[in-house]
Amino acid sequence: MNPFFALSRTVLLRMSRADALGRLVQRTAWGRRSVRRFVAGDTIPAAVEVALDLKRRGFTVTLDRLGEASSGAAADAYAADASELLIAQAAAGLEPNVSVKLTAIGLGEGSAAAATRLDRILATAQSVNGFVRVDAEYPNSLDQLHDIVCAARAAGRPVGTVVQANMKRSSADVERLIVAGIPIRLVKGAYDPGAEGVGDFEAVNASYLSLADQLIASPVPLAFGTHDDQIISRLGEGAQARGEIQLLYGVRSDLAERLVANGWRVRIYTPYGPDWWPYSLRRMAERPANLRFVLRSLFGR
Repeated sequence: MNPFFALSRTVLLRMSRADALGRLVQRTAWGRRSVRRFVAGDTIPAAVEVALDLKRRGFTVTLDRLGEASSGAAADAYAADASELLIAQAAAGLEPNVSVKLTAIGLGEGSAAAATRLDRILATAQSVNGFVRVDAEYPNSLDQLHDIVCAARAAGRPVGTVVQANMKRSSADVERLIVAGIPIRLVKGAYDPGAEGVGDFEAVNASYLSLADQLIASPVPLAFGTHDDQIISRLGEGAQARGEIQLLYGVRSDLAERLVANGWRVRIYTPYGPDWWPYSLRRMAERPANLRFVLRSLFGR
């Protein structure tokens, strides 16, 4: 990897956790302009319109209300928004499918608070025949995540989660989640793994393929979140028969079209909302091309 982008990745991941800076940038027109490719507007109606367009093009969609750690009234509002989003998708004739973060629904207040808010969202999902994917975040939150998701699944709720290949613990996590019957989305990982990291990009790729083999041999519903052509080509027919490819909105549209043409089920993970700062920086950190695009949009080239 180019040393500039290796350094940029580290800086961008650290900046994604700078809340005060994020609040400042999110108020600026140039900031909103720089990320419009990756975020489907600020409101539920805007996100639903984007999802309908993607459906017309042959894709399924997961919608995600962007947000980071919150508590109290803010966490209640995020949970209510997720429920409203599920209802809006169903009313529009879309598959009700959302992604949520436990930190955004009050994990900082304790597991019980987050689990209670999540159950409200899951109850709404169940009422509209929908599904909720609980996103994985930083390593120190994963034990709580798995406890909450496994309990919800045991109660019959329509819930799944995410496993990140950049963490050493992920193989053991996969085994636990398989036993619990949890639908799994496998990603390389956009959060800084800290001491849990498996190593460089090649190590992450090797981990991803190893975890994919582990998952393909299991009975749980699968999704492979990756834009890496080489990874996709190595997943093989077993993965295509068992799961779907999930791509991020605004990233590699050419790949999305090609995969659909080749018979893959393709879901576009589509974020929306005003709290786009941390998400967008993680997208830039993941891929040099994303950073180049944002720099061009900022400077009008």
